[in-house]
Amino acid sequence: MDLTLNFINNLLSKTYFQFDVYYNALSSLAKNWETIANNPYFFNNEISFDFKITDQKSSGRCWLFASLNLLRFIASQTWSQQMDIKELEFSQSYLFFWDKFERYNRNLEHMLTLNNMNGECQYFTHICKEPLSDGGQWDMAKDLITKYGIVPKYIYPDSYHAKSSSSMNKILTEMLKNDWISLSKIKNLKPQEYDSIIQQKMTKVFEVLVKFLGKPPTSFNFEFKHKNKTVVWKNLTPLELLEKSKFIPDEWITIVNDPRKENPYNKYYQVEFLGNTGWLNLPMERIKELAVKSIDKNQPVWFGCDVGADRDKESGISDINIINYNDYLNLDIKMNKEERLRYYSSVPSHAMLLSGYNKMENDSYPNRWKVENSWGSTSGTNGFLLLTDIWFDQYVFEIVVHKDLLNNAELNEIGNIYKMIPPWDPLGTLAKKID
Repeated sequence: MDLTLNFINNLLSKTYFQFDVYYNALSSLAKNWETIANNPYFFNNEISFDFKITDQKSSGRCWLFASLNLLRFIASQTWSQQMDIKELEFSQSYLFFWDKFERYNRNLEHMLTLNNMNGECQYFTHICKEPLSDGGQWDMAKDLITKYGIVPKYIYPDSYHAKSSSSMNKILTEMLKNDWISLSKIKNLKPQEYDSIIQQKMTKVFEVLVKFLGKPPTSFNFEFKHKNKTVVWKNLTPLELLEKSKFIPDEWITIVNDPRKENPYNKYYQVEFLGNTGWLNLPMERIKELAVKSIDKNQPVWFGCDVGADRDKESGISDINIINYNDYLNLDIKMNKEERLRYYSSVPSHAMLLSGYNKMENDSYPNRWKVENSWGSTSGTNGFLLLTDIWFDQYVFEIVVHKDLLNNAELNEIGNIYKMIPPWDPLGTLAKKID
C-alpha cells in the first residue's frame, strides 16, 4: 500500500497529543501500583545462604556469574565446617579469560568449516555479526569449569576490561576477522601445518588477553577465615580447588521451555556452532515442578529469562501487568509465548538464580519466585528480584537442575539429539551480550 498525501493529511488533522506521555516516562505513568503492593518480598520457601550479592558491572557475563553463584553454594555446603563462607566468591574473570580464548579458537575452526559450506550464507552472516560476545549458556560454563577449574576471586579479581568489556571485544573481533581473511588465502595446507598456524595465532590471542584481563594463575594459596583464625590451603591448582568443592559440572542439566510446535516436548536438542550446548525441552508445568524440588532440596536453580519484559526497575518486581502499556496507549498487543519467541519479540537475555518461592496452601504452584541477581546490591531489593508466577510462565525459558531430579524417561533423552538448532535461533540468544 502506498501511503497517499490525503491519508497522511487526514492523520495530521486529528488531535492526538497527550502531554503527560510527552514529558514523563511511560514506565512511571503506566505503572500498576496494586501489583507492587500485592507482591511483597516474602517467600515461605528459600534456600539457606548468606552470601554477598555479586556485580557483573558493564559486561555480559551473567551466565558466568549465575554459574559460579550456583557453584559457590554447593562448595559452601562442602566447606561449611571448614571456613566462614559469607565472603566466598569465585573469579568470574578467570573463566571469562578462558571463554574468550576458547571462543576465539572455536571461531577460527568454524570459519574453516564455513569456507567449505557453499551457499550457507546465513551461517556466515551470523558468525560474523558478533563472534566474541560476552554471553553464553550453562553448557559453555560447564565445559570451562571442567577443563580449567576455579579460583577465588581475590586471587584473580576483575580488571577494568572485565567490568567494561566492549573495547576489548572490539579489538579481539577485529583480530579474529583479520585472521579469518589471512587463513582464507592459504590453500592446500596439511593438517599439521594448519595446526601450527592456529597455534601461532592463539599465542598472540593469549598475549592480548593477558594485557586486558591478567595472566590466569596455575597455582595459588587459598586463604580464608574460620572462627576468627586464618586458614591456608597451599599450592592448589584450579582443578584441585574444583575437586575440593565436590561440584561435578556434568551432573547439572539444561531444561528449556520451547512451546513452538516444530520442537516437540520431551526431546533433546543441540545448538550448532556452540560447542556442546544442548537442552531437553519440557512443558512449563514440569519446569516449575523441577525448580520447586530443587529449592526444596536447598539447591538454587540457574535460569535464563527475558529479564527486561514487564519489569519495574525500582521495585525489582516482574509481572505481566506491572506496566500497563495497552490501556494507557489504547493498544491491543496480544502475543502468546510461542508467538513472541517465534518473532524474536521475547528471547532469553539474562541468567540468574532462583533462590526461593512463595506457595499458598492448596495451590499447585508458587505465586511468586525469589531471584538472586548479579547487578549489585542496589538492584531490586538488596540485589534480589521478584517474579510473579504468571510472569514466570511467559518469560522464563530455561533452567539448570541436578540430574537426580529428572525421571528415567527424561534422563534417557539427554544426549539423544532429536534436532540440531541453528545458532541464530531465538533460544540461542542468551549466548549474546544483551544483559
